[in-house]
Amino acid sequence: MLVVWEGDTTGPACPTWASLTALAGLDEVALRTSCRRRRYARGEVIFHEGDPAGPLHLLERGCVTVRLTTPLGDVATVDVLQPGDAFGEQSLVDGVGERTATVTALTKVETLTLDRATFAGLREAHPGVDRFVLMVVTARLRSTSQQLLEALYVNADVRVLRCVCRLAAIFGPLGGDPIRMTQVEIASMTGADRSTVNRVLASAQRNGVLRLERGRITVLDPPALRRLAQLRPAAAPSLA
Repeated sequence: MLVVWEGDTTGPACPTWASLTALAGLDEVALRTSCRRRRYARGEVIFHEGDPAGPLHLLERGCVTVRLTTPLGDVATVDVLQPGDAFGEQSLVDGVGERTATVTALTKVETLTLDRATFAGLREAHPGVDRFVLMVVTARLRSTSQQLLEALYVNADVRVLRCVCRLAAIFGPLGGDPIRMTQVEIASMTGADRSTVNRVLASAQRNGVLRLERGRITVLDPPALRRLAQLRPAAAPSLA
């Protein structure tokens, strides 16, 4: 019996930062004007785990990986962020400390950055900026809680397939590119072991759902992938 999970992790991990500006009563133009635009090449590290706290990044173009060092000293990929996501918000909350993860550009990336000094000036003219940052933090916590629930209550095979669904949704708008992630990275993102990821993806490949290449995964049949991942069918595009 196929049990369809009521949630759907294939969309953005959090509400977009632009949508949060409106909800917070903050003028997006004022926020953009206060930010500094930064560009990163594919593979460039935006900041390292352990670096001094720096600015908040509002991701405008491209996608990035978030990696942590495990207690055993290994490096684990824990998330992939896409346009509309934000990262590095902790520095605006506490103003001290270190970066808690390494963030690397998976593609060409553009971000809008807001440092603490500029944030302090902006909040005097725009009180909604405090609520905006709080909402960014809250959205990230909700996303983390959802990932934890899935890790605890969804079996590993389904977690792997849902991860591929979400990555396909991230990479698809980028010119229909294949997913540029290794099976080791998918294992670390889902909490599954490498052999489980290999088995699940190999089975999907035999069934014509996807194609595996070195460091790449191409989804050939998205509806079939969603069925295997026990997700609702994707909504049909609006003709309005």
